[in-house]
Amino acid sequence: MNAGARGGGLVPSNAAAMPRAALLVGVAVAIGLLMLWKGLDDSPVAADRQAPALTDDVAGADSGTGGADPAVVTTEPVGGEPADADVVTPTSAAPTTTEALFPTSTHDPNEVRVLVANGSGVSGAAGKVTDLLSPLGWTMESPANADKTGTTRVYYRTEYQADARKIVEHFGEIPSLLEKMPTGGLGVPSKAEDRVANAHIVVILGSDQRIQSN
Repeated sequence: MNAGARGGGLVPSNAAAMPRAALLVGVAVAIGLLMLWKGLDDSPVAADRQAPALTDDVAGADSGTGGADPAVVTTEPVGGEPADADVVTPTSAAPTTTEALFPTSTHDPNEVRVLVANGSGVSGAAGKVTDLLSPLGWTMESPANADKTGTTRVYYRTEYQADARKIVEHFGEIPSLLEKMPTGGLGVPSKAEDRVANAHIVVILGSDQRIQSN
């Protein structure tokens, strides 16, 4: 009876302990799996897998520029002089002195009235020069006399400078003979003043004979 009683008491005790043992085993297995996963995540292999990304970043920063920012490009001026940011290159060339003094725009000769006045003291000089210019197409005024002068001059009105230059060049002279028509008029006899007022170009012959008929 005593043995049976002890035997009968042991069975319920073992049956109650088995669920707890199974729970402990399950917890231990779970902890072991967790520790194994953590160990794999911290292993050198995982660290090696991340290393190339870091290496690529460093290489990209140093490649081709020696550590400088690749977006910044420095231009070294010739001769080592600093570049002047305020220098502006002109888009067109300035007109030369010749262009400013002697415009190329001319009129048709028959639209230009020319008077030759004789101040040289040589009789008939104005008529002879008039005869030389007339075949070139200029509209010639009747020749006139002028106050005696030693300097030949070719006077022109506004917008007729290029035409006056053509007359000077016809006689092989330099443009220094050209002069703009003075506002006070020219030294001519009163009977020639109307012809001076009507002319676009007035040639005053001087005793220097810069312009002559031969």
